[in-house]
Amino acid sequence: MVDYEVHNITGLESGFEYIKLPKHFSEDALRRYAERQKQKAVTIAKNWSKEKQVEWILRNYLSLKMTLASTMLLNSAVFSNENNLQIVVPYLYYYSLLNTSRALLFSNPFIEWKQGGLISSTHQNTINQVHNELRVLSDDVADSIKKLLLSTKGYRELYSYRFPANGLERYSSNGESVIKEEVAINNARMLTEIAQFNSEIMQVMGDRHILETFELTDKDLEEGYKYKGYLVDENERPVDLRDGEDWYRLTYFVRKKFYTPTNLLWIAREGLIEDFIGAWTHDRFEDDESTFDPDRDNNILLSPL
Repeated sequence: MVDYEVHNITGLESGFEYIKLPKHFSEDALRRYAERQKQKAVTIAKNWSKEKQVEWILRNYLSLKMTLASTMLLNSAVFSNENNLQIVVPYLYYYSLLNTSRALLFSNPFIEWKQGGLISSTHQNTINQVHNELRVLSDDVADSIKKLLLSTKGYRELYSYRFPANGLERYSSNGESVIKEEVAINNARMLTEIAQFNSEIMQVMGDRHILETFELTDKDLEEGYKYKGYLVDENERPVDLRDGEDWYRLTYFVRKKFYTPTNLLWIAREGLIEDFIGAWTHDRFEDDESTFDPDRDNNILLSPL
């Protein structure tokens, strides 16, 4: 396909490096998609409310966090492949693709928030929604992504619940891996770029059409830093977790009064990246070059960071 400047389509010079979109979609297809997204974003911006303000702060933060999580997962997969840690690879491929799919949905104005219900959407619903949204751009790409998600999901379940005696010998005619490392990385990158694309459109339309913003408190954003229903105490009662780092990052929007949508790359401030990645580095391994370095390639999905 002919190369083109994606930023000319979104209307925002964010500095993000679009690598995959020009390779997978024609300029005409991306422009048609952008017009569709812009129309929906304008409707949201013109009907801005405190609830919408909270929703889009959370959605963009969660979209970024899913992207960073997938960055960690893919870098872990690369390390695992290099060091014969095969048992974790199906898990790492699947969740890197699932989480970048979730990043895309969080950033997409056509996907309903459902008062935070989108956060707990099932795997199958996520796969189906991503497939439906990608069909707006390309049936072929949509079908390919759905097939890849279902395939990686199947391998993750196969090597979690049944453990075939052949280990990770995939069942292909040529004896090669059915899911290749570069395929997982390239498709996760494409999903990330669509999420970034949507976030740029939301920012541009918000800047143009949001006429009033609303004061928020920390509590308004607690959906993003409180985790309910995942763990239980010794009496098997649900335990609510409060993540201090998520709280700090989300309340930054309150402290700085960043009340309109902001694209993912601009949310990804240096301190946020360092703290997120650094949380997965244990001090006792800091000088051991043979261990996994969580900071090995932060730009694998979202760049430049």
